[in-house]
Amino acid sequence: MRPPRLAVLLSLCLLLAGCGGVTDTGGPDARTVNPALDDTPTASPTPTASALPRGVTADGVDTRAVTAAHEDALDGRSVTVEVSRTRTHTNGSVLLDTVVRSYAAPPEQFLVSEAEETPYRLADGDSVNRTLWRNDTVSVRRVGDDGAGTVVHDTDVPRQRAFSPTGAAEIREILGPYSLVYSGATTRNGTVHHRLTEADAGQPSVPLRSNVSVLVVVTDEGVIERATVRYRTTEYGEPMSVTVDVRVSNVSATTVPRPPWVDAALANETGS
Repeated sequence: MRPPRLAVLLSLCLLLAGCGGVTDTGGPDARTVNPALDDTPTASPTPTASALPRGVTADGVDTRAVTAAHEDALDGRSVTVEVSRTRTHTNGSVLLDTVVRSYAAPPEQFLVSEAEETPYRLADGDSVNRTLWRNDTVSVRRVGDDGAGTVVHDTDVPRQRAFSPTGAAEIREILGPYSLVYSGATTRNGTVHHRLTEADAGQPSVPLRSNVSVLVVVTDEGVIERATVRYRTTEYGEPMSVTVDVRVSNVSATTVPRPPWVDAALANETGS
């Protein structure tokens, strides 16, 4: 007579339970199924309210509080901030392509503003490109690709910066028209990145703008590493697509350039 199937299964289970060879001891011979997955971004469980970045709740996002947290997190630290703006015609031609790069290590800051498209050159053939170096007491501006530097001594320099060293003011202005919501988090190389997106994706958020898409990436400590806004608009007189992209990098590892023309301009101003 064949033994009942249940008895056979029980015997097999007991046999396997007594075999130490299939137990994962976690010792030196343990193997990762796919080591390459170690660097792959993984979705994090939904954080509790206390684990969310400052200004972010389950009910919505306070943009001013988020950008204030960004500014506080970078206070006194060196950082590189890049803001690019691109306007593209419906036929694919680029109407405006500008980039502003800021290298800051308080109190010094080096700012480069470049426009690549010739329609936005000045009527006299000069360039709209600007370069600026400053600290807390003096600023040196250079206008155009080969223009001469102009030295300006100004005790109010910290309050009159053309670009905030942390990029917080620029990010606040870029995100100001939109209502953001929390959209989860991912972890890369041990750092949690929280994602904020437009609450009404694809719907007009401000007059003359439609198909709005917003993505903001914030770390646990509140640093906004990226903010990207895309939309279609007729606010410039003709239909076009606009992309505004902010990138924050090299936190605590940024060196502020000081070109030779800065020292030359300062020496000329002081008469030394």
